[in-house]
Amino acid sequence: MNFKKVIIIGSPGSGKSTFARKLRDITGLPLHYLDMIWHRPDKTTVSKEEFDSELEKILNKDSFIIDGNYSRTLEVRFYNCDTVFFNGHSRGGLS
Repeated sequence: MNFKKVIIIGSPGSGKSTFARKLRDITGLPLHYLDMIWHRPDKTTVSKEEFDSELEKILNKDSFIIDGNYSRTLEVRFYNCDTVFFNGHSRGGLS
């Protein structure tokens, strides 16, 4: 596999996190969940500046998988990745 910097985006409930974990297990790339950066354990959220700072640290690494949408940061993530996976809704429950 030639990818080292992966982002996974898509519809809520489309299986992004499940896919991200499986991809991590196969590739050994470190997995980062944007929700875990944005939401604190006490259910509050971090500031945009703190979120952006943490995201920048991830983007500066040699490899990563980033799971999450957060449209405000899509442009910088697209610029810094080499692979994008988009998970859409399944249609009519087809397997």
